Amino acid sequence: MSELKTQQKILNGVNVDGLVQTIDAIKDDSSIAKFNFRAKNQWINGGENKTTVSDFYGAGRTHVRIKPFVFTKDEPPVLLGTDQGANPVEYALTALAGCVTTTLVYYAAAKGVKINKVESTLEGDIDLRGLLDIDDNVTSGYESIQITFKIDSDAPEETLHELIEIAKKHSPVCSTIRNATPVNISLSK
Repeated sequence: MSELKTQQKILNGVNVDGLVQTIDAIKDDSSIAKFNFRAKNQWINGGENKTTVSDFYGAGRTHVRIKPFVFTKDEPPVLLGTDQGANPVEYALTALAGCVTTTLVYYAAAKGVKINKVESTLEGDIDLRGLLDIDDNVTSGYESIQITFKIDSDAPEETLHELIEIAKKHSPVCSTIRNATPVNISLSK
């Protein structure tokens, strides 16, 4: 008797069957939807820091990555750094770009929309007077962020606009940036 193999539906590189199974599992047990992501940072010198990401909690257990990811951050010389890596606000843009894009692609796959290519350009405006405590009326973070997508797909333009709005609404990083997310900072002994 030959073994019957079922093929998984893959669209845009996304396992759609697995996505549907995950959604159904979370509907049955919402506790598996709770995730806790972690990062450990170490200051090196000047503006240089290294952040390591190696484990996270999700779907009811702790997961340890096969190898940790290390991110080097620094400032460009004009901001008194040695340019050993992108600066933290550039990392914020990369996190936003990746999250909004992934959200868009996953939703497109779930809706049966084939995406051939996605490119995005992000720009964020910052006024250093906030960081340097020169003007209390100037925020120390981004004043605004602009994202422009270029999407290659046979889907109608209306559908692409809908996917962009869905990504804006449901991307965790976009939501974190757009909404006031509490950040608690403390000193450990």
